[in-house]
Amino acid sequence: MKTKQAVGLIPLLDNVSQNLFRHRETGVYFGIKKVGGTRLVHSLETKDRITANGRLRDWLDELQKTDPANLDLNLAMLGKRFLAARSAKSAATRGHEKTMWEAFRRTFPRPMETLVVRVLPSDVETWLAKIKNTRAKRASTFNRWRLFARQLFEVFAADAKIASPFIDRKIPAAKKERVERPIPSEAEFVRIIAEIRTPSWKHVKGTRGGQRAMHQPESADFAEFLGRAGVGQAEAAPLQWEDVGSRDIRFTRQKTGKEFAVLITPDLRSLLDRRRKAAGGAKASGKVFKVANVKRALTNALLRLGLRHFSQRNLRSFKIVAMLDAGLDPKFVSAQQGHSDGGVLIMNTYSEVIRRNQHAYEDEQMKRFAAASGFGKVVPFRAAKA
Repeated sequence: MKTKQAVGLIPLLDNVSQNLFRHRETGVYFGIKKVGGTRLVHSLETKDRITANGRLRDWLDELQKTDPANLDLNLAMLGKRFLAARSAKSAATRGHEKTMWEAFRRTFPRPMETLVVRVLPSDVETWLAKIKNTRAKRASTFNRWRLFARQLFEVFAADAKIASPFIDRKIPAAKKERVERPIPSEAEFVRIIAEIRTPSWKHVKGTRGGQRAMHQPESADFAEFLGRAGVGQAEAAPLQWEDVGSRDIRFTRQKTGKEFAVLITPDLRSLLDRRRKAAGGAKASGKVFKVANVKRALTNALLRLGLRHFSQRNLRSFKIVAMLDAGLDPKFVSAQQGHSDGGVLIMNTYSEVIRRNQHAYEDEQMKRFAAASGFGKVVPFRAAKA
């Protein structure tokens, strides 16, 4: 429903009956009612008189519940009321919403002194369109701004008991785009690590050729560890030798603070043995790695090799895909990532790999069934004796 204070619409409306008006150009019916000193105009969204009469009665009934005091609420006051109502949320959420409110205050097409009742649905649509073009290129980001706008105006709608200028069907949520996850092959991974360790130094526009010689082995080992252990940069950077056992490595998920363990595979063990020996053997202590980020080294190596862009996160995915390709249960792979959802996230994120493996698994099982049962054997036809 669209309810707003009368601005320039009144001259185009012809009075049909009490509180009922008809737009002389479009034929759409409107309801007009003065509440708390404010004249409200409400589109009944129909050209049919009978339908308009019914919708007018419903609207007038709603207005009986309207709190006139809240009709004097302006946008600046609305922002303060909204932020106060979110005080029970986490500090991170409150900080994020405060930032969004500041952006709203600076960029909304109406001054903050504007009464909220005067805000039109088109104002909200215009603002969100601007946000989509400047701040929210990704669907998930736009949907978060859209949610903010809806929650903001719902505060007014609930307090004033009047329709919100945010209309869901007018501003549909953006469809999430298909995320492409470039993951290096084994051959590409080996080339990347070798290039970080010993740069080719050939000139490529946009790169300085490589790092200082003293940092090359460290960066190469760190990048290799991300791929061989299948962990993120945030988990690998603080790793201590005390966390490296004979069978597994203990990590702490930085986002959740939850501990998890990753089994040491042969390729990972050779890397760890080499680093442990250089760090003092059995007496090694402190951090396993001297670097905490290889973004620049990785980017420059890819430029020199002429490969597509891979991020540090893609190196982590390299191990995940390798395990899935080997036929490991997604639940086990999920546990190796510190997930506690039984493999749901892994199966959703790497669905194509799992689907391919699932088809191969089903084919193999059917072959075994056919061989064991005899159903797969060709039985020659024998004609019945006359």
